[in-house]
Amino acid sequence: MRKIKCRTAARYRATVLLLIIGCLLPSVVPHGRMEVPGEVRALLNWTLREEQDPARRSLVYAACALTNQVGYFWGGKSRSIGWDRAWGWPRRVIAPGSDSTGHIRRYGLDCSGLVSWAAATAWNRPGAYDQIGEGVRAQYARCAPTNTPRPGDLAFFSDLSHVGIVLGRDREGVLWVIHCSASRGGVVVTPASVGFQCYGTPEALAK
Repeated sequence: MRKIKCRTAARYRATVLLLIIGCLLPSVVPHGRMEVPGEVRALLNWTLREEQDPARRSLVYAACALTNQVGYFWGGKSRSIGWDRAWGWPRRVIAPGSDSTGHIRRYGLDCSGLVSWAAATAWNRPGAYDQIGEGVRAQYARCAPTNTPRPGDLAFFSDLSHVGIVLGRDREGVLWVIHCSASRGGVVVTPASVGFQCYGTPEALAK
């Protein structure tokens, strides 16, 4: 009887463990396919129509390829060129300063992580990761301020708590930014009016 009870308890624990793992794992296993969504591509067709700099264009396209595919993860960085197979899988948040610190979350990027990953991937150069900087303040320090942001420039909140990449202006003159947002759950494209107030041209794009 005791053996039967032990086996039943073991099966119960195994079932609970599988259910927990199932909740933590992505609903779809990360596949590594990066493609700019149709609605974002339509926006880029307009915002990039006059932008001739291939480095700027490639930076924008690389970042936009992660739209709605990579979630927000506090302290999330990636030195991968292209898709990072770690994205979407459970990992403990170790960076201090967040309510999520110490908890298990699906791995992804934070705001500055998207910027540095996009630079290295767009320019196919691991050194671009360090050139553009790691962390919002480092990225801001490597920018020359501008009042006329172009596609590929960086957009910052005034308190340097958030950073994104400028896509350009649409037909109505609205400035759009791609960023990895905690409140929106991951990589999204939004108007700059959500809080971006400062703009800068990265040293890597200065000519």
